[in-house]
Amino acid sequence: MKANCFLSYFLLTLCIGAIAQPNRLRIKGLSDQVEVIRDIYGVNHIYASNEHDLFFAQGYCAAKDRLFQFELWRRQATGTIAEVLGTREVKRDQGARLFKFRGDLKKELNHYHPHGEQIVTAFVEGINAFVNQANKNPKLLPLEFRLLGIRPGLWTPEVVISRHQGLLGNITDEVIYGRAVSAMGIDKLKDLQKFEPGDPSLVIDPSINKELLFDNVIELYDAFRKPITFLPKDVVTSANKNKKKVKEAINGDDYAYNLLMNTEHETIGSNNWIVSGSRSESGLPMLANDPHRTIVAPSLRYMVHWSQSLVETMRFQRKTFSCYTNV
Repeated sequence: MKANCFLSYFLLTLCIGAIAQPNRLRIKGLSDQVEVIRDIYGVNHIYASNEHDLFFAQGYCAAKDRLFQFELWRRQATGTIAEVLGTREVKRDQGARLFKFRGDLKKELNHYHPHGEQIVTAFVEGINAFVNQANKNPKLLPLEFRLLGIRPGLWTPEVVISRHQGLLGNITDEVIYGRAVSAMGIDKLKDLQKFEPGDPSLVIDPSINKELLFDNVIELYDAFRKPITFLPKDVVTSANKNKKKVKEAINGDDYAYNLLMNTEHETIGSNNWIVSGSRSESGLPMLANDPHRTIVAPSLRYMVHWSQSLVETMRFQRKTFSCYTNV
């Protein structure tokens, strides 16, 4: 049963739970009435009469919940982290710009779904609707913006398909194996390293200069893939009252990242699991898949329920927009 809350064209209304009073806000960009209900678990249930408004509302609600996370993603995607954190992040920005998508954007977006371009555009419009509101009313900005003394920027469809959070780790292994083959040969490497499944060819392409593999050829890649770390000096003076605690947190982050990067893949393991119904509260078995993502806060994923004509499903928003990918 739906609560009495509405999100209509030029009007946004959110409510939490089935008994909460509706919260109506005027929003430019919608074409018809839309209803958003946030349940007791914080999941948004979006009811719309058309596709554009459905994804516009999703973008708006997600930005409202995750604005600082979205701003970091936007800056990582566009290579503009150094604008906030200074010259130490220049290589990150260079790497991000080198890996930027430069193909046919319309074709790329429609590869994900026949209406991909329209869906992503609506999603971005919804994000920007809240960004504009927050910039006009700084009280809507999360604490992190005030600590860093920054404001959020506007999104474009290119940000949505950024590769900055892709599963791209194989390049590191390729360089390591290339160096090993150059130094000791294929047979010796296969004696020392187990490759599975099958027996891969480790012959280095003749066009590659083996000597250059020993240079830091993936420096910019490593830079733009590394998690962002904030230093005490990044926080505005009025908010930076305990540098010792900030430094301890930073050291902990660096230690955890370096430990992960230097751990053999075989010992990291997999994060899929199953629990017997005899051990669950419901009595039903619980199964989790293997998304290969670290546990972070806020999460990479954003759960949402859609309801629009033929679209009625519970999905996860992956990255900033992967509503057609179940995880």
